[in-house]
Amino acid sequence: MNEETKEFPDWTAYDNWLIENNSKYSITSLNEVDGKIVAVFFDKTVEAEGEKSAD
Repeated sequence: MNEETKEFPDWTAYDNWLIENNSKYSITSLNEVDGKIVAVFFDKTVEAEGEKSAD
C-alpha cells in the first residue's frame, strides 16, 4: 500500500476534497497538527488493481 499525505488549511477544505475524491482514496489517518488538517490515504484504484493481478 502506497500511502500519501496531504495537508489542508481547515476542515472545510478537507471536506471538499473528500467529497470530490471519496471514490478514489481511502483515508487511513486523519489528524489536526498546528491548526492544519493532515490526511494520510491510499489510492483505492491502485490497490484494487494489485489485488486483481495477485489472483
